[in-house]
Amino acid sequence: MSELRADDPRRLGPYRLTRRLGQGGQGVVYLGESPQGAKVAVKLLRASLSSDPDVRRRFLGEVEAVRRVAAFCTAQLIEADLEGDRPYLVSEYVEGPSLREHIVAEGPRQGGSLDRLAIGTATALGAIHRAGVVHRDFKPGNVLLGLDGPRVIDFGVSRLVNTEATTGHIPVGTPAYMAPERIHGEPAGPPADLWAWGLTVAYTASGRHAFTAETHREVLARILYGKPDLGPLRGPLREIVQACLAPEPGDRPSAEEVLLRLLGQQAAGEQDVLTSGAMAAVGAAERDEIVITDPDPTTSFPVVRVRETAATSAHRHAGTPSGAAGLERTGSTSGGAGRESGGSTAGEGADGDGRLPGTRPARGRVRLWQVIVAVAGLAMGVAGFVFWLRGAQGPGLEGMWTGSAEHFTAERVFPIELHVHPEGGGAMRWGADLHCSGRIGQTGTQMVFTLDQVRGEECYPGTLRMLPTADTNQMAIKVTRHGEDQVTYSGKVARTS
Repeated sequence: MSELRADDPRRLGPYRLTRRLGQGGQGVVYLGESPQGAKVAVKLLRASLSSDPDVRRRFLGEVEAVRRVAAFCTAQLIEADLEGDRPYLVSEYVEGPSLREHIVAEGPRQGGSLDRLAIGTATALGAIHRAGVVHRDFKPGNVLLGLDGPRVIDFGVSRLVNTEATTGHIPVGTPAYMAPERIHGEPAGPPADLWAWGLTVAYTASGRHAFTAETHREVLARILYGKPDLGPLRGPLREIVQACLAPEPGDRPSAEEVLLRLLGQQAAGEQDVLTSGAMAAVGAAERDEIVITDPDPTTSFPVVRVRETAATSAHRHAGTPSGAAGLERTGSTSGGAGRESGGSTAGEGADGDGRLPGTRPARGRVRLWQVIVAVAGLAMGVAGFVFWLRGAQGPGLEGMWTGSAEHFTAERVFPIELHVHPEGGGAMRWGADLHCSGRIGQTGTQMVFTLDQVRGEECYPGTLRMLPTADTNQMAIKVTRHGEDQVTYSGKVARTS
């Protein structure tokens, strides 16, 4: 991270640029601030890209594809403006060094640290490929080490699977991580990403490239005709990496197959493998410091966040070669995907106060749940009043909100996207790959919305509640399915525009 140069812009669209994060093959990345004060990463694309109509169309297609990627160990794309002479992309800002920077500064990783890195990056590729996207430039420089685990970044060169669009005969990517089929000029598919993943894991374990040479041409020759140097890699992880470095693309495992092997599972269980991977990618120290909070005591499950400890604070404030961003620098809410599903709520076989089903409480006796409901109602009223006061001075609920939620009974984590219109209505997308969509309409209460006109498999209408937090640009959300009393899923969203 460095100061802005004299020729750097100070603003792109509504985003104020404050620092320079890095420069890559496709443009310069800046640390920016949204109109609401949130930190973002803004990549200013090179003018030569915007002048080519074919390249512009390709980027537009890639942007739409990237929006379908669930937030499993990835930095989400927030906005793209490809019009005019200064096209740019806006992404989630991830605080932390790149994997390449970390290895250069601290040396190779071994043991559980290496395993978590392998799991987290394989999870990210699984989410990317599940959305029909190919990264095409996966490497240590495009993996950021955030406080809540690794984040794969830079989808600026991603392309839809099987797309025929091209920028010429020269393959896009970093030579040291380029798969043999790409060197031969064949289209890049998910197997090419798994090849790069294997080499990235080997680099993380040894601190050097598996195909080392003095020139790019010699590197490409060794990829085609040589054998990789996997250094200290041993055991199952070495076997998985070797499988990913098979010369023939069809012989390599998929990202989700790699993840299953890393997690020691022979077949997917009840929990989605990407959810399992995202949870396993967080170190034990971070999991031990999980704090359970809930702004609404009527919820059937808590909102989870990671508490900052002395260790994580030191990590966050430690000096690194540069800052970190959700876009390529040298070349959050661990979200996930999962379908909303039905199912019984907690406490089957007995009511909330311990009564057997079908029995009635004695009249005149105040039950614990009645007290909770009364307190919750009061809390909601106070929260609504406070938010109304804040809204008189701020932007209110209007804008785009993104985040993730957890379905308690289904044990799934999935992304949420809310678009609240100035008049109070809007739209919502959620579930695996954001496959569910619906309309939200404001009720008599400012922060309570109806969720209807729902589309998608196993997606249901209901009621959405937005609850204020200490941060004016972050809200807690709770969704109750129609016909049910308890919250079906809840989480947090942050304003992105």
